[in-house]
Amino acid sequence: MTLTPGFDPVIILGEVEANLRGLAEFWLVRAGDPAGGYQTVFDAEGAAQVETVKTLVAQTRILWTTASLSAYTGESAFVELADYGVDYLIDHFHDPVYGGWYWSIDREGPQDPAKLMYGQTFALYALATCATITGNQRALEYARHTFDVIHQAADLAYGGFWENIDRAWAPEDSPSGRRKSLDIHLHLLESFTTLAALTGEPTHRRRLAEIRDLVLRQMIDPISGVGGNQYDAAWRPIEPIVIDRTWIAERLTEEAQPPGQFTTSYGHNLELGWLLGLADEVLDSSAGLHRNLVDHMAAHTLRYGYDVDFGGVYREGPPRGPASDTDKEFWQNAEALVGFLHAYELTGKAEYSEAFAQTWSFAKRCLIHPTLAEWRIRTTRSGTLVDASLGNQWTGGYHTVRAALESQRRLTRLVP
Repeated sequence: MTLTPGFDPVIILGEVEANLRGLAEFWLVRAGDPAGGYQTVFDAEGAAQVETVKTLVAQTRILWTTASLSAYTGESAFVELADYGVDYLIDHFHDPVYGGWYWSIDREGPQDPAKLMYGQTFALYALATCATITGNQRALEYARHTFDVIHQAADLAYGGFWENIDRAWAPEDSPSGRRKSLDIHLHLLESFTTLAALTGEPTHRRRLAEIRDLVLRQMIDPISGVGGNQYDAAWRPIEPIVIDRTWIAERLTEEAQPPGQFTTSYGHNLELGWLLGLADEVLDSSAGLHRNLVDHMAAHTLRYGYDVDFGGVYREGPPRGPASDTDKEFWQNAEALVGFLHAYELTGKAEYSEAFAQTWSFAKRCLIHPTLAEWRIRTTRSGTLVDASLGNQWTGGYHTVRAALESQRRLTRLVP
């Protein structure tokens, strides 16, 4: 491997570990909500904001965060927070009639009882992670339940899963209902990987292999070689829409995606690369099985989605050609850290270690709060803050804590 002048794994490892300690402190004192569940919404200085609705994605992401930080810190307080989150999730979000998990609740009960597949994937991921780390048997029981019940939303004709599902597991009668996306299948890949690693059961391993192969076969654009966006039942790429109740639909001052604009997400491409590595480890004991694909997607990001002037990665762009949205969001840049490091470990190419170092530099300067450690939501290309808040109902420490944990793990391997 060739190291670039800007990439010193010893120095950056120390900085990443300092960020991890800060993230642990941030969530230890803020995760619990006296009104019930986890607190998810924080202003630019980390002050909790009043929440009248709790969302499945936010609660499960913070459950994943507290369980993961319990392993990192060894503190029993994080185990207690994770156990509390499991009980709250089951007691308030679980549907006792149809199974699975409501999309959102308020003080009166289910506020939106739909079974959006995006939310179901995070319930499975968080519960399986918690069961793995803390040994919580209730989490294991409901992780198994989630895996079983979501297959009601599988498309038996063409494979894969529908996007937006109603309470009784039928595709919603809306433009979002009978679509399929890379987004939910990428998150199914990570949740199935975690469950299969935990149980080792043949059914869990087989479904993981099926999702991995489906993503590779149907969701990698054959011309550009990078991840696609949205598909019809038969896996034909279709004009993307802003799917109901998604992060894109709720981003600050966001406008609807222009009709006909087929885009790829640089964050998803890099995230997919390292998640494939984890799936390969569980299935094949070979993290380098998809080395060429990881190399290609990282190189594509460097060519079109990486900012050579300021560092960091843009939000999205066409499969071939310059980025169409050059703002920088927390999650794409968090995933870019792990994705570039993964590509560097697989290929030894210095351009990926440099991209990691410069993305980390941008994050330190512009995204990471200087004293509170959590990441701000969004900046312009040059780093001017667009949304300085440190938490909303789509964040929950999942991308930022995971990026720090995974970067630490990989940097430790690279320290001479």
